[in-house]
Amino acid sequence: MTSLATSADYLAPLLRAQSQLNQPHTLFRAVQDACEARFGFRFLTVLKNLPGTGNVMRMHSSEADYPTGALKPMGLTEWGKIVLDGGQSWLGNSREDVLWAFPDAELILSKGCEACACAPVRWAGRCVGVLSLNAERDAYSPEDMVDMTLIAQTLAPALI
Repeated sequence: MTSLATSADYLAPLLRAQSQLNQPHTLFRAVQDACEARFGFRFLTVLKNLPGTGNVMRMHSSEADYPTGALKPMGLTEWGKIVLDGGQSWLGNSREDVLWAFPDAELILSKGCEACACAPVRWAGRCVGVLSLNAERDAYSPEDMVDMTLIAQTLAPALI
């Protein structure tokens, strides 16, 4: 598990990024860099929750096949009940998990991603967005979710 000193090492640049110009791009890029260093991924997305629509909007992506501004119908899914409604992290580490969770599962799987770690971004008691990392099968652990949740929370100013 990551020590507090190590947590400060990767959280400090994210907090500094919040005060810089060119928002929210600067913060999104800083989060992407921190996640690459801490966890690794094949691709990363930041999603904004759009309550009442059944959708999330992709605000940032490390992958060209996932353009920003696109809507994804996640709000009315079982995954949506856990992450968007319940404000809980979700960890899937298999092909079956990806198929269960995502309407675009075949595209995710075609990129060699059978693992997906999703951490909600919460503000004032509700989920305003999600940080999602995708990688090879069994890439992430429940222990990783602790740090991922902390990193995700730094996205709140960009998603409210």
